[in-house]
Amino acid sequence: MSAVQLAPAALSTQLPAAEVVAEIPLTDLVVVADRFRGFADGTRVHTVSGLVAALRGGAFRNVRTDLTIRLGQGIKRHDKEYVEHVASIHAPAAEVRLLGDIAAPAPRHHVHKYQETNVLIANLARAEDGSFTSDLRIDGDNELLIDHQTGEHVQGLVIVEAARQLFLGAFELEYGIRSPEQHYYVVWNSIDLSFKTFLFPLPASLRARFGAVSIQDPAKLQFTIDIEVTQFGRSVATATISFAALENSTISQIERRKAAKAIEAFLGATA
Repeated sequence: MSAVQLAPAALSTQLPAAEVVAEIPLTDLVVVADRFRGFADGTRVHTVSGLVAALRGGAFRNVRTDLTIRLGQGIKRHDKEYVEHVASIHAPAAEVRLLGDIAAPAPRHHVHKYQETNVLIANLARAEDGSFTSDLRIDGDNELLIDHQTGEHVQGLVIVEAARQLFLGAFELEYGIRSPEQHYYVVWNSIDLSFKTFLFPLPASLRARFGAVSIQDPAKLQFTIDIEVTQFGRSVATATISFAALENSTISQIERRKAAKAIEAFLGATA
């Protein structure tokens, strides 16, 4: 890894005048998964549990206009239907609207993840300009959040893994599809990663574009790819990743030899 910034280089405690957050009416809210409770202020942003408690507590009982609830990260259809049900009982006079898509995760054969909860991208597509795009979708039970989700922002390792899944998906859509019977094993060579600002548990997107490509040797395909994560038009992080795709039989032999040498070195050092 050539350069990794673990936090945005310059963070101000005050927003510039042009970026001051406008007052949001109480009837225009955001709901996020309970995992992101650090981001929820209980006024404009609620967790699912917090919003349900507020509804049952009568906070919206007298609302007689639109009650707009915008979906942040981690909301599942199960959550959405539950909030709609509770709102129909405890905000009977309001016109309740839950806005936002609950996108299906990218397929397993694109992102190489066994568990759906661990898939971080959705709506993976190849754009007309040759780039690859996807939406960020963070399940509240994602493996990277189980033991570490503090503060208001989403941790940087989620961005790294989302970038990994996007370059795998881009590879499968552009090159893997050319030899569908071939089983490739993808390995990293390097990553040059820079965080620009914090990522919050709200909608975000990723875009990737291949750089240098070497596919002359079908047993070892080599690539570089540039990836950018954006949220509301602002760059959150950029990465340039170098990786190779090798035939599974080839990498298995290499890995076995190196594993045997590592075992010998360890046993020799401890003898």
